[in-house]
Amino acid sequence: MFNVPIVFIIYKRIDTAIRVFETIKKAKPKKLYLVSDGPKNETEEKPCSYLRDKFEKEINWECKLVKVYSENNLGCAKRVQTGLDFVFQYENYAIILEDDTLPDPSFFNFCENLLSYYQDDKRVAHISGCNLHPDVVNFNESYCFSSIINIWGWATWKRAWDNYDINMSTWNKQNKDKFLSKWCSSKQNKQFVRNIFDIHTNNSDPWTWDTQWMYSCWEMNSISIIPSTNLVSNIGIGPDATNTKSNKKISMFPSKLKSIRFPLQHPSVFLNKSFDVLYHSKCSVSKFRKVLNKILLLKKTLKSIIHSS
Repeated sequence: MFNVPIVFIIYKRIDTAIRVFETIKKAKPKKLYLVSDGPKNETEEKPCSYLRDKFEKEINWECKLVKVYSENNLGCAKRVQTGLDFVFQYENYAIILEDDTLPDPSFFNFCENLLSYYQDDKRVAHISGCNLHPDVVNFNESYCFSSIINIWGWATWKRAWDNYDINMSTWNKQNKDKFLSKWCSSKQNKQFVRNIFDIHTNNSDPWTWDTQWMYSCWEMNSISIIPSTNLVSNIGIGPDATNTKSNKKISMFPSKLKSIRFPLQHPSVFLNKSFDVLYHSKCSVSKFRKVLNKILLLKKTLKSIIHSS
């Protein structure tokens, strides 16, 4: 039996959700939070209900199931936010998986070890399971510390999530250049982050939640753990995705999983800027980053037009 609560966030994606749930079944958590958004329309009612019913029936081990279901469609950002707000009313820490984040079996013990090891260390706010570029640095230890907040399979503590603000209400009060200089590895990355922070600040209809989580971690002056190997693969990039839509395989997102060795080798707690620089240098030249910048600029322009009309 696995002692750390697992949060499984689902919606309507049947094929990927079933694959992820199979890994959760093998871990056999004592407590499982099933967070489910409601359908947008009649077409989505069937797959939403199917997944809820299926997973409820397939829990064949000793497990307390907590159903966090929305009858109405909240959207990705609000569903994750309200779901995790609920979870951390009752838990001091948890592992979070979405319906397209497929973990290696060693991911669960990796998180369990580190949730305990850093439970009272406020310098650390986030444990990533995903390492998009495990080849950029030769790791001597099992993980490093980074400013990068990967959310494809992750874990955190109540002490950190309690600082989450989906509106990023303090961003416009910051000395933005000074703030970003601490966390961003290049001028290009700094401008990119500034753009997305500006867009998400006090956005009445946010379409994502992870940008705000990254800001919350940085505002707490907290860093993230990145594993030496890739422990979680995103299997949901495609035309059916909510946010990461694509008809082509995106090469910057690795699908290969590699188990991590135990016992874990712990590094000293410091921001590994050499890792961040190399990591961002790979991401910044990708077509994905360039396209995303254009999308963000378009959204910002449309928002200005709507507000001025």
